[in-house]
Amino acid sequence: MKPIVIIAILLTLLTGCQQYEGAGYDECAELTFRISTESVGSRGNVTDYPSNPGSWSQAERAVDGRYLYNLSVYLVNSENEIVASQENIEIDNQATEHVVAFDKSYGLTRGVYKLLAVANNTAHKIGTKTYNSGLAGTWNSSNYDALLNNKISGNSTYNISSKEVVQPLSLMKDIELHAGNNVVEGKLVRTFARIRIEVKNNSGSLPLKIKNLKFSDNFTQKQAYVFDDGSDRKYFGTTGAPSSTSTYALQPFTTDVGANYKTISSQSSSVVFDSYLLESKINNGGYYTYTLDLEYDGVTSVTNTFKPNWNTVINRINNLKVGTETYFLIYNENTNRYLSAGDGVVSTATLSKSEATVGTDNVWQLISTGVNNQYYIKNVETDLYMQTPTSSSVVIGKNPVAFTFAEGTSGGKRYISLRAGNMYINLSSATKVQGTNSISNKTGARFQFYSVTKTTTTNQGGAISYNKPITLTTIDPITQQSSAATAIKRNDFINVLVTVSYNPEAGTFEFYVQDWNSGGGSVDFE
Repeated sequence: MKPIVIIAILLTLLTGCQQYEGAGYDECAELTFRISTESVGSRGNVTDYPSNPGSWSQAERAVDGRYLYNLSVYLVNSENEIVASQENIEIDNQATEHVVAFDKSYGLTRGVYKLLAVANNTAHKIGTKTYNSGLAGTWNSSNYDALLNNKISGNSTYNISSKEVVQPLSLMKDIELHAGNNVVEGKLVRTFARIRIEVKNNSGSLPLKIKNLKFSDNFTQKQAYVFDDGSDRKYFGTTGAPSSTSTYALQPFTTDVGANYKTISSQSSSVVFDSYLLESKINNGGYYTYTLDLEYDGVTSVTNTFKPNWNTVINRINNLKVGTETYFLIYNENTNRYLSAGDGVVSTATLSKSEATVGTDNVWQLISTGVNNQYYIKNVETDLYMQTPTSSSVVIGKNPVAFTFAEGTSGGKRYISLRAGNMYINLSSATKVQGTNSISNKTGARFQFYSVTKTTTTNQGGAISYNKPITLTTIDPITQQSSAATAIKRNDFINVLVTVSYNPEAGTFEFYVQDWNSGGGSVDFE
């Protein structure tokens, strides 16, 4: 569905305008808003609304913000005074067009205004059932500040927005009205975001059991403002973790009848969660994470143990003996931390040199690209590669990215730097890994290596499980780079596909998480 479009047509009538005190002959205007929507027909794409793969009902379209049921429009002058308004205009069901006219009696003149419009901000009856709007309290339009302070609420228990509320739509836009005819365009956007998580079992024969789905507690605000003024003012509310099992969701996480898990057969997929929630923003150093509790049964698996060679530190590239079965720890002496695979990103860990073995999330494999001193860096635990560093994080993903290794010396100590594109991996703190475009005076960008030896043991017929958090990552629409998401915005459609398989050689889960495209209001739900 395309977003609802508001077209403002300003018609200057020369007759009768001079009756307004202080208004010049060429300053008065009449204003007509023409509201248009795009009708929604049959919906054959089952992934768009998994609980109803056919046509959406009228109520479902209302919840998703596809229809106008009531409308209010406000014009605010440069003194933040509401100078013209029309409120609570009732619109027929399934309307795709409506016109709001401000005639000469409103006394509009040329100048700069704020245009505010809101739809579906009151309850509406569909059939025999009344659907609330999600508004927090009574709508207040007594003045401009009151307009901006109107809020919508998610459910305080489940931290998601009910599938049984008519979703408010809003617009806030600066416009300039000239003498004569004017045309202004804008878009009403949804005040909710939507998140859908689909899991695909890519195993050739094994069914996948999903025992639980949970989210980090920073995913959604309890309340949000109806109008978005473009500032961080909107991130004011307490945040919470969406409840994956709540019936408020479009598609709650459900288990099989008589079992404590949901089964996805081999080479099949299922949407495990789909819901509306309110926008939020993470704190510095934080991530959005979700955790799938997964299990494969009856597998012949292998156990790999990794023993570091603590006796020799490697700080020269020629001493990195790279092959198909060579593994390393990557160490930053300044922080005394080792690079590790975190929740979809590169993080850090502390290790003791008295440890005989180390966890696979700390072990990295270097794969030659065929170019001198260039390697792909692959994590053993996740089977994923380091991606090009960004200023906020270093994501791990399925596609290999070439890193250039370079030697350096500081304070008489040798080190190796790791660069992809024009960004180096850098520990800006003991626990924060991100990119920097210069390693001058950056001790966090100077690394040493320890070689690691792998030992394999075969285990017959058992169960393997995985329940580590996965970081929500997104593709920037401009740079096309993948990075950890830093905000969930109204009108976002966070559409995540997690592909899961079993690696019989490694005896572990393999993941591929398809990033969603960020973009806030430019993303349609459909």
